[in-house]
Amino acid sequence: MGKIDIYENDYLENSEIFADLVNGVLYRGEQVVKPQELSEQDAELRSTLGNNVKKTIRDKVKLWNGMALTVFSVESQTRVDYRMVTRAILTEGMAYDKQWKKFRKKLEREQKEKPDSEKKIEKLTQDEFLSGMRKSDKFTPVITIVVYYGKEKSWDGSRELYELLDTGGSKKKILPFISNYKLNLFDYHDYEDFGQFHSELQYFFEFLRYSGEKERMKEKLSEHKEQYDRLSCQAKVLLTKLTNIKEISGVKPEEFAKGEFSMCKAFEDMKEEGRLEGIKEGIEKGMRKGERKGKRKEREKSIKSLLRVIKQFNGSKEQGINILIEEHQLSRKAAMKKVALYW
Repeated sequence: MGKIDIYENDYLENSEIFADLVNGVLYRGEQVVKPQELSEQDAELRSTLGNNVKKTIRDKVKLWNGMALTVFSVESQTRVDYRMVTRAILTEGMAYDKQWKKFRKKLEREQKEKPDSEKKIEKLTQDEFLSGMRKSDKFTPVITIVVYYGKEKSWDGSRELYELLDTGGSKKKILPFISNYKLNLFDYHDYEDFGQFHSELQYFFEFLRYSGEKERMKEKLSEHKEQYDRLSCQAKVLLTKLTNIKEISGVKPEEFAKGEFSMCKAFEDMKEEGRLEGIKEGIEKGMRKGERKGKRKEREKSIKSLLRVIKQFNGSKEQGINILIEEHQLSRKAAMKKVALYW
């Protein structure tokens, strides 16, 4: 994704936006997660196997409700990742492994501490010692949300593990014994409106959804002009990155970089740029057509001259056909047509 993920993560620093995203994607707009209940969580995960160390950075992670009841990990994508299901499984596995390591360290500390009459520590069972955790230890649930921002097409990758498996015609015999994993995927292409969001995300995704449909977008901007004028600077900057708006006429570079502009003006520039691109493409297409026509004309002239020379030196039509096949890479049928036309 390049640098776009930096802008996405910056946008999701806002707890109101993060909570609204979670509520809109998972709970269809029901206000389950409150912004004030969220706190920051380290996004880095590490896994070791022998001398191999695997590290992954999740796009944005927050704890919900202060008691670490749930971790929401938002993976932002601008391109379809056909292995996203297995990526999510691996990331969540690493997140649980990270929690287990904390359980193990806690046990190690307990074993090293001197007995304290006021602090009663239960003796480890053999199973707990081998497990590196107590039977009573519980893991914090990990929920992964994948947000797809791609403009070129809808998400056409797998949305669950079963879709990725080749069961060799034995689907009914194999799948019942495999735990399916389903992505919590949000693709704005799947929606006509975004009423499940209660923050500016409603208009953020609306702009992404309709920015390629000029007349529809014009209607939306007119209908929700006040809301678009109130979009945060972070939202506007991210939208320019996702829709490839590089500049806006009349807006200084420093103002553009900070998101200090009108999205209505940005859309007007997109329309004008699209119109100019269409004109440019038409001119280039015409030029290419002219070049091809010119080359065909030169080729026909060459064939005609060649056949005239063969005829002047008393060559036969068969010789003319063979020479055209060799010199101009024509099929025999095409060479015969040229001889019939120009002999």
